[in-house]
Amino acid sequence: MKKPFLMAAAALVVTLAVSGMAMQTAEAAPVKVYSVTNVETGKVLNMRSGPGTNNPIVARIPYNGTGIVATGEEKKVGVAVWLKVYWAGKGGWVSKTYLTDNTGLPANPQPGQPPASGGGITMKCNGTEPFWDITITERNMSVNTVDGPRYNVPVTFRQTSANNRTIAVIAGGNGQNVTQTFLQKVAACSDGMSDKNYPYAATAVVNNRMVLSGCCTVQP
Repeated sequence: MKKPFLMAAAALVVTLAVSGMAMQTAEAAPVKVYSVTNVETGKVLNMRSGPGTNNPIVARIPYNGTGIVATGEEKKVGVAVWLKVYWAGKGGWVSKTYLTDNTGLPANPQPGQPPASGGGITMKCNGTEPFWDITITERNMSVNTVDGPRYNVPVTFRQTSANNRTIAVIAGGNGQNVTQTFLQKVAACSDGMSDKNYPYAATAVVNNRMVLSGCCTVQP
Protein backbone atom coordinates (compact mmCIF):
# COMPACT_ATOMS: atom_id res chain seq x y z
CA MET A 1 0.00 0.00 0.00
CA LYS A 2 1.38 3.39 -0.97
CA LYS A 3 2.12 5.89 1.72
CA PRO A 4 -0.26 8.90 2.08
CA PHE A 5 2.26 11.52 1.00
CA LEU A 6 3.24 9.59 -2.12
CA MET A 7 -0.37 9.87 -3.23
CA ALA A 8 -0.45 13.55 -2.33
CA ALA A 9 2.81 14.22 -4.17
CA ALA A 10 1.56 12.39 -7.25
CA ALA A 11 -1.62 14.45 -7.18
CA LEU A 12 0.41 17.62 -6.86
CA VAL A 13 2.54 16.73 -9.89
CA VAL A 14 -0.47 16.46 -12.20
CA THR A 15 -2.72 19.21 -10.84
CA LEU A 16 -3.44 22.53 -12.52
CA ALA A 17 -0.83 25.26 -12.90
CA VAL A 18 -0.56 28.90 -11.88
CA SER A 19 1.60 31.80 -13.15
CA GLY A 20 5.42 31.91 -13.23
CA MET A 21 7.59 33.82 -10.78
CA ALA A 22 10.56 36.08 -10.15
CA MET A 23 13.16 35.33 -7.49
CA GLN A 24 12.77 37.38 -4.33
CA THR A 25 14.09 37.35 -0.80
CA ALA A 26 13.33 39.10 2.47
CA GLU A 27 14.48 38.92 6.03
CA ALA A 28 12.48 40.03 9.06
CA ALA A 29 11.00 38.78 12.29
CA PRO A 30 8.74 37.24 13.18
CA VAL A 31 7.65 35.25 10.14
CA LYS A 32 3.96 34.32 10.01
CA VAL A 33 1.98 32.13 7.64
CA TYR A 34 -1.55 33.05 6.53
CA SER A 35 -4.42 31.83 4.39
CA VAL A 36 -7.11 33.88 2.67
CA THR A 37 -10.33 34.66 4.52
CA ASN A 38 -13.40 36.89 3.95
CA VAL A 39 -13.13 36.51 0.16
CA GLU A 40 -16.15 35.14 -1.73
CA THR A 41 -15.91 31.77 -3.45
CA GLY A 42 -14.54 32.24 -6.95
CA LYS A 43 -13.13 35.68 -6.19
CA VAL A 44 -9.48 36.62 -5.62
CA LEU A 45 -7.36 38.62 -3.18
CA ASN A 46 -5.22 41.14 -5.04
CA MET A 47 -1.54 41.37 -4.16
CA ARG A 48 -0.21 44.85 -4.95
CA SER A 49 3.22 46.35 -5.53
CA GLY A 50 2.82 48.60 -2.49
CA PRO A 51 0.45 49.13 0.45
CA GLY A 52 -2.87 50.59 -0.67
CA THR A 53 -5.37 49.94 -3.45
CA ASN A 54 -3.84 52.65 -5.66
CA ASN A 55 -0.82 50.43 -6.38
CA PRO A 56 -0.66 48.03 -9.36
CA ILE A 57 -1.76 44.40 -8.94
CA VAL A 58 1.19 41.98 -9.12
CA ALA A 59 -0.62 38.71 -8.32
CA ARG A 60 -4.11 37.38 -7.63
CA ILE A 61 -4.45 34.93 -4.75
CA PRO A 62 -7.53 32.65 -4.95
CA TYR A 63 -10.25 32.78 -2.30
CA ASN A 64 -8.92 29.53 -0.81
CA GLY A 65 -5.24 30.45 -1.07
CA THR A 66 -2.86 29.16 1.61
CA GLY A 67 0.86 29.31 2.36
CA ILE A 68 0.99 33.13 2.30
CA VAL A 69 4.18 34.08 4.11
CA ALA A 70 4.46 37.47 5.84
CA THR A 71 7.86 38.70 7.02
CA GLY A 72 6.60 41.12 9.69
CA GLU A 73 6.72 44.28 7.59
CA GLU A 74 3.42 46.15 7.69
CA LYS A 75 2.03 49.63 6.99
CA LYS A 76 -1.24 51.33 7.84
CA VAL A 77 -3.05 53.07 4.99
CA GLY A 78 -6.17 54.84 6.20
CA VAL A 79 -7.90 52.37 8.51
CA ALA A 80 -6.45 49.28 6.80
CA VAL A 81 -3.25 47.45 7.75
CA TRP A 82 -1.23 46.08 4.82
CA LEU A 83 1.32 43.26 5.08
CA LYS A 84 4.34 42.51 2.89
CA VAL A 85 3.91 38.88 1.83
CA TYR A 86 5.27 36.18 -0.47
CA TRP A 87 3.05 33.64 -2.18
CA ALA A 88 3.83 31.19 -5.01
CA GLY A 89 7.16 32.95 -5.48
CA LYS A 90 5.69 36.43 -5.89
CA GLY A 91 6.12 39.28 -3.42
CA GLY A 92 3.82 42.19 -2.72
CA TRP A 93 1.32 43.72 -0.30
CA VAL A 94 -2.14 42.55 0.77
CA SER A 95 -4.70 43.86 3.23
CA LYS A 96 -4.57 42.08 6.57
CA THR A 97 -8.38 42.16 6.63
CA TYR A 98 -8.38 39.22 4.22
CA LEU A 99 -5.80 37.05 5.99
CA THR A 100 -6.08 34.55 8.83
CA ASP A 101 -3.04 33.40 10.80
CA ASN A 102 -1.99 29.77 10.18
CA THR A 103 1.40 30.00 11.89
CA GLY A 104 2.50 27.00 13.90
CA LEU A 105 3.39 23.99 11.78
CA PRO A 106 4.87 21.14 13.83
CA ALA A 107 8.64 21.64 14.20
CA ASN A 108 9.38 18.26 15.78
CA PRO A 109 7.89 14.79 15.26
CA GLN A 110 5.39 13.49 17.79
CA PRO A 111 6.51 10.50 19.90
CA GLY A 112 5.69 7.26 18.11
CA GLN A 113 4.70 9.05 14.90
CA PRO A 114 7.53 9.08 12.34
CA PRO A 115 7.31 11.52 9.42
CA ALA A 116 5.06 10.50 6.55
CA SER A 117 6.82 8.77 3.70
CA GLY A 118 7.96 10.86 0.75
CA GLY A 119 7.65 7.82 -1.48
CA GLY A 120 11.29 8.02 -2.59
CA ILE A 121 10.69 11.44 -4.18
CA THR A 122 13.48 14.03 -3.96
CA MET A 123 12.69 17.73 -4.32
CA LYS A 124 15.53 19.99 -5.47
CA CYS A 125 14.83 23.68 -4.81
CA ASN A 126 17.00 26.73 -5.43
CA GLY A 127 16.97 30.48 -5.83
CA THR A 128 19.17 33.48 -6.57
CA GLU A 129 20.09 36.83 -5.00
CA PRO A 130 21.09 35.46 -2.57
CA PHE A 131 21.91 32.01 -3.90
CA TRP A 132 20.40 29.17 -1.90
CA ASP A 133 19.31 25.57 -2.31
CA ILE A 134 17.23 23.07 -0.39
CA THR A 135 17.18 19.33 -1.06
CA ILE A 136 14.27 17.35 0.39
CA THR A 137 14.38 13.56 0.48
CA GLU A 138 12.05 11.08 2.10
CA ARG A 139 13.52 11.61 5.56
CA ASN A 140 15.85 14.60 5.42
CA MET A 141 16.02 18.26 4.44
CA SER A 142 19.33 19.92 3.53
CA VAL A 143 19.44 23.74 3.65
CA ASN A 144 22.31 25.72 2.15
CA THR A 145 22.41 29.54 1.94
CA VAL A 146 25.28 31.81 0.91
CA ASP A 147 26.62 33.65 3.97
CA GLY A 148 23.73 32.23 5.99
CA PRO A 149 22.39 29.05 7.60
CA ARG A 150 23.62 25.66 6.43
CA TYR A 151 22.24 22.54 8.06
CA ASN A 152 20.60 19.14 7.67
CA VAL A 153 17.42 18.33 9.59
CA PRO A 154 14.94 15.44 9.61
CA VAL A 155 11.66 15.92 7.77
CA THR A 156 8.98 16.21 10.43
CA PHE A 157 5.86 17.31 8.55
CA ARG A 158 4.33 16.77 5.10
CA GLN A 159 0.88 17.90 4.07
CA THR A 160 -1.05 18.85 0.95
CA SER A 161 -3.46 21.76 1.38
CA ALA A 162 -6.95 20.56 2.26
CA ASN A 163 -8.62 23.03 -0.11
CA ASN A 164 -5.97 23.59 -2.80
CA ARG A 165 -4.31 20.43 -4.12
CA THR A 166 -1.65 22.43 -6.00
CA ILE A 167 -0.04 23.45 -2.69
CA ALA A 168 1.96 21.30 -0.28
CA VAL A 169 4.04 22.02 2.81
CA ILE A 170 7.15 20.14 3.90
CA ALA A 171 8.81 21.06 7.20
CA GLY A 172 11.93 19.90 9.00
CA GLY A 173 13.44 20.76 12.34
CA ASN A 174 15.97 19.81 14.95
CA GLY A 175 16.82 22.13 17.83
CA GLN A 176 17.44 25.69 16.63
CA ASN A 177 17.18 24.85 12.94
CA VAL A 178 13.65 24.78 11.54
CA THR A 179 12.53 25.14 7.91
CA GLN A 180 9.05 25.25 6.39
CA THR A 181 8.89 24.95 2.61
CA PHE A 182 5.70 25.82 0.73
CA LEU A 183 5.51 24.24 -2.73
CA GLN A 184 3.04 25.17 -5.44
CA LYS A 185 2.53 23.62 -8.89
CA VAL A 186 2.92 26.35 -11.51
CA ALA A 187 2.89 26.61 -15.29
CA ALA A 188 6.52 27.71 -15.35
CA CYS A 189 8.90 28.90 -12.63
CA SER A 190 11.98 30.76 -13.87
CA ASP A 191 15.24 30.94 -11.96
CA GLY A 192 15.90 34.35 -13.50
CA MET A 193 19.28 33.30 -14.87
CA SER A 194 18.62 30.68 -17.54
CA ASP A 195 15.99 29.57 -20.04
CA LYS A 196 15.05 26.60 -17.88
CA ASN A 197 11.53 26.45 -16.47
CA TYR A 198 10.67 24.50 -13.34
CA PRO A 199 7.31 22.88 -12.47
CA TYR A 200 7.14 24.20 -8.89
CA ALA A 201 7.47 27.52 -7.12
CA ALA A 202 8.82 27.43 -3.57
CA THR A 203 8.77 29.76 -0.60
CA ALA A 204 10.95 28.65 2.32
CA VAL A 205 10.92 30.04 5.85
CA VAL A 206 14.37 29.43 7.38
CA ASN A 207 14.64 29.47 11.17
CA ASN A 208 11.57 31.73 11.38
CA ARG A 209 13.78 34.66 10.34
CA MET A 210 14.50 34.47 6.62
CA VAL A 211 12.10 34.06 3.68
CA LEU A 212 13.51 32.74 0.40
CA SER A 213 11.66 32.25 -2.88
CA GLY A 214 12.73 30.10 -5.79
CA CYS A 215 11.91 27.10 -7.97
CA CYS A 216 11.84 23.31 -7.51
CA THR A 217 11.97 20.18 -9.57
CA VAL A 218 11.21 16.55 -8.74
CA GLN A 219 13.80 13.79 -8.99
CA PRO A 220 12.60 10.15 -8.71
